[in-house]
Amino acid sequence: MPELRILYAIISFIFGAVFASFAGVITYRVPKGLSIVKPDSYCPSCEKDIKGYDNIPILSYIFLGGKCRNCKAKIGVFSFLCEIFGGLGFMFAYLKYGYSSKMLPIFIALMLLVFLFIVIAGIDHETHDIYNITLILYVAIAVFITFYRCAVLNGDIWEYILGALFGFGFFGAIKLVAKLVLKKEALGSGDIYLVGIGGFLVGVLPLLISIIIGTLLGSVIEIIKIKTAKTEREAEIAFGPYLLLGIGLMAIFGEVFMTIYWEVLL
Repeated sequence: MPELRILYAIISFIFGAVFASFAGVITYRVPKGLSIVKPDSYCPSCEKDIKGYDNIPILSYIFLGGKCRNCKAKIGVFSFLCEIFGGLGFMFAYLKYGYSSKMLPIFIALMLLVFLFIVIAGIDHETHDIYNITLILYVAIAVFITFYRCAVLNGDIWEYILGALFGFGFFGAIKLVAKLVLKKEALGSGDIYLVGIGGFLVGVLPLLISIIIGTLLGSVIEIIKIKTAKTEREAEIAFGPYLLLGIGLMAIFGEVFMTIYWEVLL
């Protein structure tokens, strides 16, 4: 029934926003060595507890105008965007893969992947660091999705192996050339792992599209931030969130993008 499918999509969006909000707690507290369980949510500026009605994903940010109710300190828009992307990620994963028991394992794995991507992106955004444990979890989810697609959905394992080789090789080469020619680090090792594992998750051509999406989006946003004086020209850029957005899009909509590519653009 279409009505029931719409209802489930809305529920998926709500759950995605809630999990993304919790991911925000992780990204703020873990780098500082704080517990993710206690204390309850509080404002980092005035350290007063955030009431439940001020802690509703997406809606609270809008109603409060992106500020703390108590001290009026600004709330970072990055967390707000993560909640939106979390909701959309869960919802689109359901619409694409949540319609049958055969696709259910991929649907669940993709929801975990969206949550993990938000954690990785948030920590990278705040600290310019990518934790090894998050990469291990990323590998585990990517391996499960890829082998499930190959074993159950008749996918070609070599497409994903070549994707991993391309990702590690391409970004590894960029890092090496930049170090030899420009005498500086153009990419972090974490970014190379993100792309290499992403190649095993989505395949060669989808990975290339992911890189293009991430690069274009990152370039536009960072240029805007520099022009509006929100970021200094020489400031270090966290490229991971943009790469993960591109990879996430292709993990969920890779088949759609490939259909458009082969049937419309060619």
